[in-house]
Amino acid sequence: MTCVIDFLNVGFGEATVIRTAKEGRRYCVVVDAGDAGPAAHSRRCSLEAYIREHAIEKIDAMILTHFHKDHIGGALSVMGRVPIGQIIVHVPLPQRLLNGGVNDHATPMLSSLSLCAAIWNRARELGIPLVRIEEPCTIGGHGVECRLLMPDKGKLLQLQAELDGLEPDRLAAQRDRLDRIDRMLNDTALAVLIRSEGQPAALLTSDVGLDFWKPYEAEIGPVPIVQAPHHGDANRMSGDWLRRRSPRYIIVSADDEGTYGLPHRERIEQTVREHTDAELIYTEGPRTAHRIIRLDVAEWKLNLIK
Repeated sequence: MTCVIDFLNVGFGEATVIRTAKEGRRYCVVVDAGDAGPAAHSRRCSLEAYIREHAIEKIDAMILTHFHKDHIGGALSVMGRVPIGQIIVHVPLPQRLLNGGVNDHATPMLSSLSLCAAIWNRARELGIPLVRIEEPCTIGGHGVECRLLMPDKGKLLQLQAELDGLEPDRLAAQRDRLDRIDRMLNDTALAVLIRSEGQPAALLTSDVGLDFWKPYEAEIGPVPIVQAPHHGDANRMSGDWLRRRSPRYIIVSADDEGTYGLPHRERIEQTVREHTDAELIYTEGPRTAHRIIRLDVAEWKLNLIK
């Protein structure tokens, strides 16, 4: 069996592709899709470009950890271009937002809502199953498993109540509610533990905080590859958390433009030095030339792909 995990340099955002091949059968999972629009630099790699360049014939599952636009924006560009077996989400949009045809990109949060509604409606048009999960679950095939870890149910209920309170015809006037939703999305994201042939391979942390992990401490032990939470947010990592994971590599998915003040380079680099022997690698930095960070699971080797 072959298995690669590719962390795409999508600028500020996240997109990870897991591909396996076993006895002539192929399996592909996409976790998040990066932001919308073309890559600003030639060293970046959008999900659409990746699918085209690697001749991906099918995405078996697309997992959207939450609907901030830097995590879902690239989904629309591949929908209809390549078959998608299922799109997995855990936070449904109210039907009236879907029916209302939300299309307002005046702010990042309005853009996120608009993109989310467009993806949901496009999936319905194309007949792509939109699968909502409500409990932790495992998907996979051909030797790879993706364990989907759910956030706190109380926080999810609060988020759902705020979404239900949105009025489609006056979204821009509901700034306070939109701001609350914006803040809540990170703490109610999914995380994904990837196993290959039963062995932990990578932990995709999306934007979750430290309190997310408490219910899963008995389940998650050392993991070779750990994605730094929230694009290198030092407030969402700790020395204890890193020691428990004991990674060989830590991937920071962020741009080199300091978007939203991230990553917190000096702080996370100090924390990593003090508490692990891991190598810290950025999807994009001032001097990076790679478009993809690739883990070859069979060799446990990390490669930087231009």
